[in-house]
Amino acid sequence: MPSRLLLLRFVVFTLASMSFACLLGEFYSLWSMRAFACVILLPATLVLVALAIAGSRLGSEAIDRAQSTSARQELAQAATWIREGALGGIMAAIAYDLFRVPFVLSGYPLFKVFPEFGRMLLESSEPQWLVHVVGWAYHFSNGAALGIMFLCLVPHARPRTWVVAGVAWALLVETILLLTPYRDFFKIHMPFTTFLILTASAHAIFGVALGSWCAKRIVHHTSQA
Repeated sequence: MPSRLLLLRFVVFTLASMSFACLLGEFYSLWSMRAFACVILLPATLVLVALAIAGSRLGSEAIDRAQSTSARQELAQAATWIREGALGGIMAAIAYDLFRVPFVLSGYPLFKVFPEFGRMLLESSEPQWLVHVVGWAYHFSNGAALGIMFLCLVPHARPRTWVVAGVAWALLVETILLLTPYRDFFKIHMPFTTFLILTASAHAIFGVALGSWCAKRIVHHTSQA
């Protein structure tokens, strides 16, 4: 049923969005990142993993038995959104970071937020190696979340459209971040115009990478169905 599939999209999108909610609540003093991560984000992530595993298994069984119900098809689709969205989002986050490396080496504080993520999640500044590991891990979890949310919003597209949609999605996220206290909260000291150009271009790179991944992987999965 279309309504059931729409509900499934909403559920997966909401579960993935908890990664961002974790940080946004800290901005507005609604909760601490550590508390939210333990009580909400971790369970939400486990549910996504369980849905991905269950959907992949049911989809494989349906193919093996040459039979498929609408419920099996919907869970298999959810597994694809989660699996391919997460992988595409992580690959896009890597492209996003690689694009920013030359600017970081030139002195722009574009990576300073990552240890801050770790510090807030651990509520400690020591040991520093763990703070950095946790902070970067959270950063890539946001990339994965963006990928999953994107596939929940864009169910089907042509290869070229995926890239355009990916860039639009990434720039929308950038616009939303600019409306939050993100820059002041992390004390990112640089002219606003420079900050806007660097972050917008990096997000555009993220969108191109995510859209390109989906154009290859989602079309492939569709052809295999």
